[in-house]
Amino acid sequence: MRSEQVIEQIEAGRIVAILRGDFGGREEEIVGALVESGITAVEATLNSPGAFDSIGRLAATFGSRIAVGAGTVLRLEEVERAAGVGASFIVSPNLDPKVVEVTKRLGLVSAPGCFTPSEIVAAMGAGADAVKLFPAQCLGPDFIKAMRGPLPNVRLIPTGGVTPEAARGHIAAGAWALGVGSELIGKDVMNDDGFESLRRRASDFAEAVRGAAK
Repeated sequence: MRSEQVIEQIEAGRIVAILRGDFGGREEEIVGALVESGITAVEATLNSPGAFDSIGRLAATFGSRIAVGAGTVLRLEEVERAAGVGASFIVSPNLDPKVVEVTKRLGLVSAPGCFTPSEIVAAMGAGADAVKLFPAQCLGPDFIKAMRGPLPNVRLIPTGGVTPEAARGHIAAGAWALGVGSELIGKDVMNDDGFESLRRRASDFAEAVRGAAK
């Protein structure tokens, strides 16, 4: 799948669901419930048990319908391995131009983590497709709005502490998409009725994004 198509998939739902932790091999069930609720992008973080296996299974099952990526990518060899199992985008908590370079060389979408205007400009100069604003709870919608002035074409993805209410503020301020972790995929998904709660939260986020984008 071309980078342009991956970007379109992320943009379609504007929520990047983050799978972080041990879900006991139920990642496909979890992502299935998210897809039913309108989520169009999912990343599995590499500091989770069996992350590469999870990415491979998710890409095989859902890769034709949603964007499946790798998160918390810090090293060049991790980019290569993620690409090898089917990841279509790479997310990092930091900016490493070499990681961006390898990501783009392999034809994947790059979203490094940034916290300052200088880092954002450096990320775009390195070839990044989007920028993960992290941790977003320390920046807020006002930062996004301020960045839209000098950098109107940068795709900003606030990540960290994003609730449905915060999602509204970020999107209204000009965020392109949102990275959402435990606020969406909580440990309660392992409970008997956890998937119903997951679907409800996913719907809340989807509704918040749609409402703020109007």
